[in-house]
Amino acid sequence: MPKTTFSILCCLFFLSATHAQDAFFTHFYNNESSYNPALVGYRGAFSFSTKYKSQWAAAGIPAYQSGVASLEESLPCSIFDYGLTAAFDQEGQGILQTYEFGGKLAGVVPLDIGKSQHNFRIGLGLNWSFKTIDYNKLIFSDQLDPKYGNIDPTGFIIPNDGRSLWFFTPSVGVTHRILLNTKNKRSPTIHYGAAIHNAYSMFKSSETGQEESILNTGTRIPSRYTFFGTIEFIPYWESKSNFFISLRPLVLYQQQGGLSYWEAGARISANRLIAFGIYAHFNEAPPEDQNTNWLTFNLELGEVVSKNNRIDLGLAYSTNFSGLRNQFGPTLEVSIAYHFGKSPSCALMGQDSDLATSTPECPTSARSPWRRKMYEGIWYRTINR
Repeated sequence: MPKTTFSILCCLFFLSATHAQDAFFTHFYNNESSYNPALVGYRGAFSFSTKYKSQWAAAGIPAYQSGVASLEESLPCSIFDYGLTAAFDQEGQGILQTYEFGGKLAGVVPLDIGKSQHNFRIGLGLNWSFKTIDYNKLIFSDQLDPKYGNIDPTGFIIPNDGRSLWFFTPSVGVTHRILLNTKNKRSPTIHYGAAIHNAYSMFKSSETGQEESILNTGTRIPSRYTFFGTIEFIPYWESKSNFFISLRPLVLYQQQGGLSYWEAGARISANRLIAFGIYAHFNEAPPEDQNTNWLTFNLELGEVVSKNNRIDLGLAYSTNFSGLRNQFGPTLEVSIAYHFGKSPSCALMGQDSDLATSTPECPTSARSPWRRKMYEGIWYRTINR
């Protein structure tokens, strides 16, 4: 067997003895439905997106990696939006890998109160996952000889070819979006929501369910709870050219298996074509050590490449300022999304499929023709050129 470090083996032993954690991304925007299924399709486009993250790269330790690819469609002719997702997470050089596949569906309940407009979104995610380990990259105690060092073979019998059973990881979420004044193009928009992931095991048999253990020890994946809150302001707007500056603070909280995590920061954007954000990440320190906190710097670039088509690129660089700062390198993340301004599903049904020319409420919000359904105003500049 190839040699490996005892530190990685010890890390795997620790993971097998405790509850594993879901993969995470440092870039909330362009990945919102991973945090809350009610946010699927809320951007107001038919979109393809991918995201990749490299974490904890250092000399002698392979980078941990995560990635996700998704298709999301906003349906201006319907109460619903939907999406399909495939994701992976790798811890070490092929040591522990998790794969997830599924879909999400969200419904919208619109409501007007005075001058304000409200959208309540309820979302459901149906995902299935499995885990794998490449045991050939591990060294076991019966392979170690005091005289000859590493010897083969080991007496360990690999269970189930190093793969767990499929386990069900559903999620449910709710969000509330408020356009405070529909008569004011510079009206602030408030958006907040909560979700629970790994919410319930549909099957209880020995063949499938919530058991994530590769060794079939009965370990069940813990639920993950998330909450986010944002408010977007328009401190500057020039009506003739439709140029505007927006400021969006963000607070994000996650909790899973006794570990809690906070993120707080803000993003400043010019016409939703270029944006820069700074976010601080905090987590609860373990009893025997200090916690690891870090800062994330985000750069987002967008461009309307042709009529009713748009591309967005997101870059994130994270650096620790406590805990593992001296032992591990930075976390890097890149995302790319391509948006179409028409809904194929609505077009097939012979309904209104236009998303890019929806009536704008203000630079931060656009309204679909279907009963005051609100989306992100990513087409605002296109509409008003």
